[in-house]
Amino acid sequence: MHENRNLLKVFEDLSDYCQEYKVISEGELALKIRECVESLSDAEREELERKLGGKLKDLIFKSITSEEKISVFSPDMRTRINYQGEIFYCLPTHRYMVEELEGAFLRWTKIRSPLGDVKKVVGDFVERCGYRIQIRAQSSDIKVEEKGHEFIEMMAKKEDKRLHIFIFSSIKFVPPFIGEDQALLKASEAKAEGKEVIVIAVPTERTPAPFISFCREQDIGDVMIWVADVEKSTIDPFIGIHEDEAIENNFAHPEQARRAVSIWMKKMHFIDL
Repeated sequence: MHENRNLLKVFEDLSDYCQEYKVISEGELALKIRECVESLSDAEREELERKLGGKLKDLIFKSITSEEKISVFSPDMRTRINYQGEIFYCLPTHRYMVEELEGAFLRWTKIRSPLGDVKKVVGDFVERCGYRIQIRAQSSDIKVEEKGHEFIEMMAKKEDKRLHIFIFSSIKFVPPFIGEDQALLKASEAKAEGKEVIVIAVPTERTPAPFISFCREQDIGDVMIWVADVEKSTIDPFIGIHEDEAIENNFAHPEQARRAVSIWMKKMHFIDL
């Protein structure tokens, strides 16, 4: 074991973080480790890497998530769980609750897919389709639902066509907006009068699991759902077919996306039987 004042400080910060959340996604843990390592000076980091014989970030991650410890002060999060297509780590002595695992997943989606990034992809898409954004939401316009979930609301118009768009950082955040007195329900009143099309926009996930769960558990009527690939700056349909050909023509891979959804739905029906 190698003990060092700087390394001890890094592990103290990481231990506090692990104890606070109990369950942490692989991506969030890697980001927190990078933050702690970057708090060191270049000289301090280089000294530790020379003594430990490797990249500090990689060695710390391995120390926390495996039995190969580089310090007795290293937190132990070697219990590995796959949930909704993402990898999570938790304390081996912690009997984690489902709520904590779900909370860790939602916390990671906010980090991985910031609302502002999803908003930009959606805004660029509707403008390519000929729509003028009437309410261009900024980061300061992020709204918070009563359970603490964040979303962005955007309005766009082209001639007599209107889009009322709700942007979330994950499909997992959508269900709370479907119940009574939620924004989505209120917006549907205008849609019923033929005034606008309601669209929910969410980012891609690592696997289809969150979307399949959503289909099994939710009924949103004829509201459309778009999926944004932030890295590629593209939009594809998940639920609904738009009457505006410009929108259909600007989707990246609409036939492929709808074929995938059709396969998921058939598998769900078979499982239910």
